[in-house]
Amino acid sequence: MNDSALISSELMAALQGFERVPLEDLLEGAQMDRVDRKFPFHISQVPQVLKALEGDYKIVKAAGSVISPYDSLYFDTADYLFFRKHHSGFLNRDKIRYRSYPRTHTTFLEVKRKSNKGRTAKSRILCADLNFPLKMERMEFLSENITNIDPKSLVPSVFIKYHRIAFIAEDGDERFSLDFNIRAKLDDKETDFGSAVILEVKQDHKFTSPIIARLRELRMGEASMSKYCLALTMLKPSLKSNRFKMALRRLEKIIHEENH
Repeated sequence: MNDSALISSELMAALQGFERVPLEDLLEGAQMDRVDRKFPFHISQVPQVLKALEGDYKIVKAAGSVISPYDSLYFDTADYLFFRKHHSGFLNRDKIRYRSYPRTHTTFLEVKRKSNKGRTAKSRILCADLNFPLKMERMEFLSENITNIDPKSLVPSVFIKYHRIAFIAEDGDERFSLDFNIRAKLDDKETDFGSAVILEVKQDHKFTSPIIARLRELRMGEASMSKYCLALTMLKPSLKSNRFKMALRRLEKIIHEENH
């Protein structure tokens, strides 16, 4: 499917002024330790957000396309320990997932750790598939990168798919991405995030960059918005999820906008 079939003509037009940079030209492993900041809003607002930023950022192009599908299979314990730790506000917490990039035909097993300093660090290994049970070398990787949990206790949890448009600052010190068409599945249940976009800014440290300044100018507030936790809240309502209610209400408000 070509890019123009995935987004509106207005959004496609808004992307035209940005210079393209091939994915293979970027440093491998860049920003694997960073500060993440998330801003959710309706997809119709993207052209307004991107206005006048063409000189500050380039769009990352993968396999000739600026829109890339992402597939993520998350792992958790049978009693959803990772979800519950996030819900309880643990400052050192992990997420484990297969992350697949269909455009480049690559898949990684990743450990994503949020520290008590508010930083996100990611470790990963290249994999040939999304197989489960996990192979020995993958179990060894997890044993080396997670603590206080036996990798053998992990089971597949939520499967999340979305599309991403990725940007990198001219100086390479900052990246941000637009995630949309977000869909999630758990067993035989499915849900989606409607026309919501999650703009995620990745910085070495918090600073007021052009994209942050633009979001503030438009009064678009930052939010704690984990795709995994929100999807699981919607797909498994029996789980305690009070901590995520505010984010869920914000998402529902964005979805409600598309019907008016």
